[in-house]
Amino acid sequence: MSYSNNFDVVFQFNGTSHDKIRERFKKIGLNFGEGSTSAADTDENMKGESAADVLKMFCEEAQLPNVQAATGNLTGVRMGEGQINYATSKLYTDFQLGWMCDANMTPLKFLNAWHGFIFDEFGTTGENIFTETGKYVRDNASLSKLKAETGTLGSRDKTIRLKYPDQYQCNVTITKTEKGKSAANSRASMMYTLIDCFPYAIDAVPLSYGASQVTKVTANFYYSKYSILYNDIRNFAG
Repeated sequence: MSYSNNFDVVFQFNGTSHDKIRERFKKIGLNFGEGSTSAADTDENMKGESAADVLKMFCEEAQLPNVQAATGNLTGVRMGEGQINYATSKLYTDFQLGWMCDANMTPLKFLNAWHGFIFDEFGTTGENIFTETGKYVRDNASLSKLKAETGTLGSRDKTIRLKYPDQYQCNVTITKTEKGKSAANSRASMMYTLIDCFPYAIDAVPLSYGASQVTKVTANFYYSKYSILYNDIRNFAG
């Protein structure tokens, strides 16, 4: 039987068009490498310094895309016949991913950096606030040090310049896996490749006193279309 807690999610930031967004991620400590960005094939081979592996490891909720068709209708094609429907086009909506957050808040940093890259901020003299001034990045700073800098970040004199879609959209693969003999996710029955994805909404992250719970973040993504790779694993021995 198939179990819902076995799946694999990988963000593919590949090609020269993604060089700048990979640089943005690297500035906040998320290294997607210089070439193909792919997480380890099995959970046992994942590495903590790889951003693709970290995002795969902590992803706790994913959705396989729905299937829906837009339809038209005709009435009275034949005598005594009522309305009939026919397919006109495919409909692609959105999908949702959710993560448990480590102490470094890696998934939330990843989502905010991606969203911030789409809506890049510039200062009054035209400098890129994130990449040229580095105001939004610190390394091992104390709480008091961070709080002392709130005044420098509160300026309203910022402008927004949008990136081109090819610069921030990427493909995402969601693979349905099952436990096998060699690894906890060695059997893969089908893989969805979602094309031209980007996060359009990042849900609020609730914080409250009380019983300690793992912090979680959820985001919604748009995509243009998807393709499915089918794999028959009924006789797979691995």
